[in-house]
Amino acid sequence: MNHIKACCESIAQTGFGTLQISEAMLLDYKKIVDGYPAISPATKASFSFEKDTDGFFPFGTEYSSLEEQPDLCERFCYWPAHSLKRRAFEFTRSDFFAVVTAFEQQVSELAQGLMDGICAEFGATSLNSLRAASYLQLYVYGANSGSGQRQFAQDPHEDGHLLSFIKPTRDGLVLVRGSSLEPVRLLENEVAILAGSLLTELSDCAIPAMYHAVLTPRRPMPRSSLIYFVNPDSEQELTSFFRHQPIDLKNAANTRHTSFGNHPLQLI
Repeated sequence: MNHIKACCESIAQTGFGTLQISEAMLLDYKKIVDGYPAISPATKASFSFEKDTDGFFPFGTEYSSLEEQPDLCERFCYWPAHSLKRRAFEFTRSDFFAVVTAFEQQVSELAQGLMDGICAEFGATSLNSLRAASYLQLYVYGANSGSGQRQFAQDPHEDGHLLSFIKPTRDGLVLVRGSSLEPVRLLENEVAILAGSLLTELSDCAIPAMYHAVLTPRRPMPRSSLIYFVNPDSEQELTSFFRHQPIDLKNAANTRHTSFGNHPLQLI
């Protein structure tokens, strides 16, 4: 538990931390990123639910800053809250989908523990179960995605969530601190944890949202990044950490979600 407490303290102070994951989670992560290329275009097209931001999305359907400059990747999104609606699809019985659900279950438990610890750092009330409003997203950058044409494969931005758990397959993630770009380098069993704008709002600006980006590689190479986006339960009445004022994170979360080119959230 000491590593979780240290991560909570780091996020509370800087908006950034790292956390070790279990061997089981690491194995599931590898199965996800290695298994994605085997999924057929037909499966991707049939398992895509735009209004829910769920399933597969083709190259260039989300943007971090400018609509005309989309992120140079394709995506797969998994929301446990939508899983019952997808049971009729054959893809939900695939090995890939099974390992995605296994990873999501494990990372959701980590996220709840981490968020509870952050609240404890400020003497604030813990948040209700985060899982129903949170989701997993795999970004897949092709070997030739914008190589040599753009500085960033994903433009500088802050995530519109409480926390983002980020596990990339290779370098490219950078923290944007003023005019400097600070590379994030992780051990094999580590994930990066970034505070999002919802946590900044909840903490009365005590916790800064971590501005970050993904660099375009200097030479063509594939890259994937598995991210767990942590959102608050919309049914819980929240008050800010210091001012103890009612805070409406439901509308804030929806505004940030749509600002990246997504449809309005169906759960929040």
